[in-house]
Amino acid sequence: MTSTRSHRTLYVALAALLLAFGLAACGGGGGEGSGSTSAEAGGQAQPQGGSADAGSKQGGAKGGKGGEGEPEGPSGKGGEAAEFTPKPHNDSGGGSQQFRQRGGDNSVQEFGTEADPEEFDAAAAALHNFLDARAEGNWGAACEYMAKSVVESFEKLASQSGQINGQDCGAILGKLINPAAKKSMRAEAEKADVGSLRVEGDRSFVIYTSVSGTVLAMPMANEDGEWKVASLSGVPLS
Repeated sequence: MTSTRSHRTLYVALAALLLAFGLAACGGGGGEGSGSTSAEAGGQAQPQGGSADAGSKQGGAKGGKGGEGEPEGPSGKGGEAAEFTPKPHNDSGGGSQQFRQRGGDNSVQEFGTEADPEEFDAAAAALHNFLDARAEGNWGAACEYMAKSVVESFEKLASQSGQINGQDCGAILGKLINPAAKKSMRAEAEKADVGSLRVEGDRSFVIYTSVSGTVLAMPMANEDGEWKVASLSGVPLS
């Protein structure tokens, strides 16, 4: 039961975030989406160590096509990945127990079990690399850290629009994300501090603290032994 409801949380969050970013492209708000979850009893988190130099632990420089620095315009050249070098990050860790809310919805905090340090580092690196690439406007590189299933669903959704139908993930992201969100995306990338990774099979949630102490959960998917982000943005847990 816990697995079914938690997976439902992931998919609802994804759908909400895709809708939110689609509205942002049309001039609406570019804020972070929200998902609904159901509190269930689960395993208690154990304290966990932090991740040092997380950006260097999963993958090296991405892309290679395009010039150095930020891509030209909001989506670069056709959405291709410009050169991207992962940055070092330090995460405080500590496990999900620190994020539990008394009397609140703790289904994400209780999802699966707490990951071991090695897996924690790998997932944290994937999250940081995605957030950093997104903050740089390097949409092609950002797509490389997104789960294939999400990219396919994303492109299918985009196919309903005549303006972006048939374009690749990077080009779609560049056109959908509101330029006004650039400052907030940079702030989130700089402030992101991963505290927990809750894992069940090939699905997980990275729980991290962002701007102004906001606690967010990013759904993740394991593909061929690598963790990938399974949404466009973290979902607030409170």
